[in-house]
Amino acid sequence: MNMNELLSENSFLVDFKASSKKHVLDELSKLAEKNLNVSSRTILENLTKREKLGSTAVGNGIAIPHATDQLLIKPKGFVAILSNGLDFEANDDQLVDIIFLLLAPTKNGSEHLQALASVSRLLKDKELVNKLRGCKSTESALAVI
Repeated sequence: MNMNELLSENSFLVDFKASSKKHVLDELSKLAEKNLNVSSRTILENLTKREKLGSTAVGNGIAIPHATDQLLIKPKGFVAILSNGLDFEANDDQLVDIIFLLLAPTKNGSEHLQALASVSRLLKDKELVNKLRGCKSTESALAVI
């Protein structure tokens, strides 16, 4: 899956100061609502349920929270690059400062898994991740990705 299909210039919170995991997930949910005609409340509830199953932190300061919504037609992504690290209960005990929210249609599980695999592969590139951490604008973050 191509990142250009998942992301747009309206998909980013850059240099964002989050007070908690709930705060950043709430802000990403509101960003999704603004761009996708989905309920931020429903998204936040689904993300919270998913986090209760186990942290979506994947290590190296990265988290990939994900949820499905029946109103979505295709997967979409939203990225928060934090100015501060947050405790996401990561297995490596590192604070998280890059959060890639992935939303996918409820009806198409394989597409959700493909998108999740693409995001995971992208964020394994340490050079790319380090460049993202240095971004101070949406334009620069989109260019890096």
